[in-house]
Amino acid sequence: MRIVVLGAGIIGVTTAHALAGRGHQVTVVDAEAGPANGTSFANGAQISPSEAVPWASPGSLRLALRWMASANAPFRLNLRADPQQWAWLVRFVRNCTDGRWQANASAMVRLAEHSRHCLLALNASHDLNYHREQRGILRVYDRPEKAQAELAHIGHVMKDHGVPLQVLDPDGCAALEPALADAVASGRVGAGILAPTDETGDAHRFAIELARVAADEGVRFRYGERVRSISSFCDQVTGVETDRDEIRADRVVVALGLASVDLMRRLGVALPIYPVKGYSATVPVAGSNRAPRVSITDQDNRFVVSRLGDNLRVAGKADIVGHERTIDPLRAGNVLDDLFGLFPEAGDRSRATVWSGLRPMTPSGIPLIGASDMEGLYLNTGHGSLGWTMAAGSADLLADLIDGQRPIIDPTPYAPVSR
Repeated sequence: MRIVVLGAGIIGVTTAHALAGRGHQVTVVDAEAGPANGTSFANGAQISPSEAVPWASPGSLRLALRWMASANAPFRLNLRADPQQWAWLVRFVRNCTDGRWQANASAMVRLAEHSRHCLLALNASHDLNYHREQRGILRVYDRPEKAQAELAHIGHVMKDHGVPLQVLDPDGCAALEPALADAVASGRVGAGILAPTDETGDAHRFAIELARVAADEGVRFRYGERVRSISSFCDQVTGVETDRDEIRADRVVVALGLASVDLMRRLGVALPIYPVKGYSATVPVAGSNRAPRVSITDQDNRFVVSRLGDNLRVAGKADIVGHERTIDPLRAGNVLDDLFGLFPEAGDRSRATVWSGLRPMTPSGIPLIGASDMEGLYLNTGHGSLGWTMAAGSADLLADLIDGQRPIIDPTPYAPVSR
C-alpha cells in the first residue's frame, strides 16, 4: 500500500520504518528541515518503562496545589480563556482516581515494555549510533520511606508487566553511581529504586540514524513541507495536500504530536491533547570525573539526568501555560540549578545549551494509536513525555493494525475511538 506518514519526529520515523519493513511504499512529510527537530529534539533521553505511569493520580492534585506556591516547583499552571485547556483539565481531574490510575498505568507500562523489546530488536538488526547506555535508571529519594511508598504504589503494575525494580540503600546508590557519593554523605539521597532494564539514548540522534536506515530501505522523506489538509472521497482517505502538491495514498498516519490537534480539528475531530511545556539543558562534561553515567531521576524534585557521550542532559518541569514556546530564563535556570544541586562538579555550566518543548499530553497519559472514523486514516500521537519510551512499540502496534494483523498487545486501550 501507499502510506503517507505525517510527522518525522521519533514517532513518525519509527512508524515509517516499521511500515516499510512490512513491504509498504512509505512517504514521510514534515515541515522541519530534518527528523526529530520538534518535541523529540532534546528530551530527557530516558527509555523508561519503570516510569511510564500517569501524571493523573489520586495524589497529583494535592502536589499541584503545593507546587503552585513555589517559583522553582516542578509544575506550573497558568489558567487561560482557552476552552481546550479547561476541557483538558477537567478530563485530567476525572482521571485522578485510584481505579483510573490503575487501568491507565497498566496500559502505559504494557506499551512501554513492548516498545523496549522492539527497540532491542531494532538495535540487533541495525548499527545505530545514538549514545545508548544500558545501565538502568535510578530513582533517588531523600528518605527511605518515600522509596518504600513509591514501590508500594507502582510495584505491582511493574511486576505484572515484567519490569524489575530493586530498592537500594544510600550506600547501594553510591556504589551503583559514585557521582552520588556527596549527595549520599549530605543526606540528600537517602534511598533509591533501580530499574535495571531501563536505558537511555539521544532520541534526536536515534531518529536521524533510523531515518537514514529507512531511506536506504525506500522510505521517501519530504522535509520543509507543510500539510494543508487530508484528502478524502466518500469518507475514505485518498491522500494529503501539502503546500507543494497532493500526495496520493491508500493510508495516512497522523504522527504530528501537538500539531495533530489542529489537523484533525479541520476534519471535525477533537483530540484530547494539550501541550505541557518542559525544559532541558545539555551540559558538556568537560573531562569531569564527577559526572554520572547511570541515568538518575530525582523523584522529590521531578527532574532527570542522563549521560549522552561527553554531555549531560538534564530535563524537567511541567508547565501548562498554553502554546507558548519561548524559553523562560527562570525556568531554564531552575533546571540547571537542579542538576548542579545534585552533581556540583558534573560539567561546565557556562557552556550549557537550554531548550524547551511542548509535550502532546492526553489527560489519561495513554497515547492515541489506531484507526480514526475516516477509513484509511490512522493516529499515532499524544505520547506526552514518553514518546521516546513508547516509540518503537507504538510503531509496531500501528503497523499490525494497518496490516490487519493481531498485535502482540491488546490495542483497545489506545484506540482513538474509545476516548
